[in-house]
Amino acid sequence: MNVKDKQILKDSIDVIISNIPALNIAWGLSRALYGAGLKLREQRALEWVEMVRDNPEVFTQEILQQEEFQDGFVFSLEKYLTSRNEEKRRYFRNIFLGYSKNDNKYEFELERFVHVLSQLSLEDIDVLKYVNVKTRNSYQVFDDSKCLSSIYHLINLGILYNDPSSRVGPIEFPFVYTSTLGINFIKYLKNEKCLANKK
Repeated sequence: MNVKDKQILKDSIDVIISNIPALNIAWGLSRALYGAGLKLREQRALEWVEMVRDNPEVFTQEILQQEEFQDGFVFSLEKYLTSRNEEKRRYFRNIFLGYSKNDNKYEFELERFVHVLSQLSLEDIDVLKYVNVKTRNSYQVFDDSKCLSSIYHLINLGILYNDPSSRVGPIEFPFVYTSTLGINFIKYLKNEKCLANKK
């Protein structure tokens, strides 16, 4: 990216911030903490502020002025800037939108959701499309040995629980059920356009 393109990006961010005055506090905190990172990842920073601009029904003046929102904004922006994968960045935006819409931001598990997403591979995320969040009964997610390591990784992260019930005969693939964390987390992966082609 040449100097002209970088200046255009910076100007675009400044214009958006100036048109949403209440965002200045959260953006100012972010610039103070991640100044160099913001300069190096201006395209990602622009995507982040465009998310705020494009969702005025969520990011109201009242929300933008809440200290809990500002803290969440700064925390989430750091993870967003350092995420190398575009698909995962879309999921980060969905989680942050969910956080911003939530009336009880203090109880929202933003840090935990962001941490879990950071730990997931794209293969793990792909396996999540087979997870049934509508049942509390145990089931086998997928009977493909390629997905076995992802299933165990999802168990280790607390998204799935291994069913400790006794089974008759050999079991090649674990029977699992979805944890409360998993149910709440998966809805942000399936929100909006992220998994639009997946059930």
